[in-house]
Amino acid sequence: MWFSRGGDQVSTVLVLCGAGASSTFLAHALRRQANVRGLTHTFTPASIAALSMPLASVDVVLVSSHVSDFFDQAEEAAVAIGARAIQLPVINFNAAGADIALDLLDAFPTRQQKAATMAEQTIRVASSHGLHARPASLFTQAAAASGLDVTIAKGDKSVNASSILSVISLGVSHGDEVTISAEGDGADAVIAELTEILSTDHDEN
Repeated sequence: MWFSRGGDQVSTVLVLCGAGASSTFLAHALRRQANVRGLTHTFTPASIAALSMPLASVDVVLVSSHVSDFFDQAEEAAVAIGARAIQLPVINFNAAGADIALDLLDAFPTRQQKAATMAEQTIRVASSHGLHARPASLFTQAAAASGLDVTIAKGDKSVNASSILSVISLGVSHGDEVTISAEGDGADAVIAELTEILSTDHDEN
C-alpha cells in the first residue's frame, strides 16, 4: 500500500544508509513521530548491502543523504518490485528530521491517485535487431523528454525507460514483448508516443 494523507493505509518503508547504524536511529525516530501522527506504517533499517540482492516486499525506500550516490541503484531495485525510492535531504535523526521525512512520504500519491495518473501498454518490438543503440536512443530520449516516471519491463525485470544503458541491459530482441508504464499527467499520450516508437522498425533501410 501507499502512504495516505488520511492515515488509513499502512506502508512498509525501508530506511537505507551506509552501514545500517544511522538508519536504525532514523527508523526509531520515524516510528516515534509516526505514532504521534497516528500513523501505523512500519520502518525497517538497512545498509546499502541490501541493494546487492532483490529487495523484500516494501512500498518505499528512503535513501539517506550520505548515501545519495547509491540513489539510482536503490531506485532501480525499488522499481523492480513495484516500489518507489525517495532521496532524503540532510536531516538530523531526531523528531524534527523524522517530521521532514514523514512530510516527504505524505506527499506521495495514494494508490487511488496513482492509478488515476498511470498508463501501461504491452508491445512487440518491431525493430529487426531489437532495442540496440539507435532505437533504444530514440525511445529513451522520448521517455526522458516526457518528464514523467516511465519504466520498461521485459519479463520480471523493470528499468528506468530514460536510461539507455538500463534499456539495453534488458536484451530486447525483435518480436519480444515489453511493457511500458508511465505515471503522471499526460501518461496516456506519452505511452502512445513510446508505443509508436517501439512498434516501428527503425532498422529498415
